[in-house]
Amino acid sequence: MTTAAQTTPRHRLRAVLGAAVLGTTLLGGCAVFNPQQTDYAYQAADGVNVTFGDLDVRGLAVIADTKGAPGVLIGQLVNTSDDDLDVSLASEGSQPTQVTVPRHGSLSLGEDGESVTLSSVSAAPGDVLNVQVSTAATGQNIATVPVLPALGYYKDMTPAPAASPSASASASG
Repeated sequence: MTTAAQTTPRHRLRAVLGAAVLGTTLLGGCAVFNPQQTDYAYQAADGVNVTFGDLDVRGLAVIADTKGAPGVLIGQLVNTSDDDLDVSLASEGSQPTQVTVPRHGSLSLGEDGESVTLSSVSAAPGDVLNVQVSTAATGQNIATVPVLPALGYYKDMTPAPAASPSASASASG
């Protein structure tokens, strides 16, 4: 019995160590089935990223309260060429707006940058809108961008309401 009593704790120790090694190996294998997100390109912003020739468009989105209302374009335009780049931005039902992006520079659109207002947004918040991005070198290009409501950090991004003729006449009289 002395021999059996001595081998039982050894067997238990070996079983515990074996289970620990096996458990560590199995838990370490979880990474095989869950690849790192940094291995894949993704858009970390609310808007979309597109490239048209020497123009990189980053984080482009439209802020609008309702379908048919005016909207504001937000994002950033990056010029990778050696010359200033004239860019025209428009959507269905709105007049084009022209901006100039300096050579090897960028232009922010939105609250702290250039204000680009679309007179009428033909999509409701939560939907997407085709925005025409035109340059002399690439012609007319289409970017499908999300329409976001003026909520949260976008609450101050709606275009200023146009003064109506009756309101301005009564204010001056």
